[in-house]
Amino acid sequence: MNVRLDVADGVATITLAKVDQRNSIDIPMAAEIYARVKEAAARDDAGVILVRADGPAWCVGGAIDVFLEAGDGAHEYLIELGRSINPLVTALHECPKITIAAVHGAVGGGGLGIMLAHDIVIAAERTIFALGYARIATNPDGGSSYFLTRDIGYRRALDLYLTNERVDAARARELGMVNRVVGSDELEAEAQSLARRIAAGPWKAHASAKRLLRQAGDGLLARQLDDEIRWFADNTREADFTEGLRAFLEKREPRFGTPRNEEVAR
Repeated sequence: MNVRLDVADGVATITLAKVDQRNSIDIPMAAEIYARVKEAAARDDAGVILVRADGPAWCVGGAIDVFLEAGDGAHEYLIELGRSINPLVTALHECPKITIAAVHGAVGGGGLGIMLAHDIVIAAERTIFALGYARIATNPDGGSSYFLTRDIGYRRALDLYLTNERVDAARARELGMVNRVVGSDELEAEAQSLARRIAAGPWKAHASAKRLLRQAGDGLLARQLDDEIRWFADNTREADFTEGLRAFLEKREPRFGTPRNEEVAR
């Protein structure tokens, strides 16, 4: 089982446990997390959903090796992957319960979008955040373009995408990507303590406040999710995408082509 659900003291704790692959997201993993989120959201004995992870990373995003193995079928695979990830992101964002992500190690790619879909993010001090999409010649997905722009602003979000900057926990808090940063050995206790404290409050009032605050600054998440994955899939048809994947797995800098730049110049 790659995802576990435990309920105690009004808190539904979901644990990502695909440790050997650093909780990377493929279709089965996305579907499994989504199922646990929906199950937790439907429970009458939980007012808070806390998502944590076993292993060295909270979630490194999409399974890059699977993208490469898909070859010419990458476009269709990404469309199917989006059909698994997008409902998960929407469920976290629209769930009436308060959702908390307790992150550590690394959070990247689509994992960043899933994290940002939570209401509250607590990060261990050594956590590293990265988009990484430009390096594999495609655009953000998993809601990351939607949430990042709202959390940190267009210019900063675009800068993170273009530069592939790795952001540490302190910088992520400064930017507004996370709420709190705690010591690595304090993450579990702090997350559980906060979750129990919120769960001890008025659940219906929390739900109405969350909805009001969310819709006050909300745009069209459904359209954004659809555009993200559709354009991501379209990018897999470019030679730059394959080069980006190979470079990533071979731990070298990608050597992207230039014909598209020449066409733009004309």
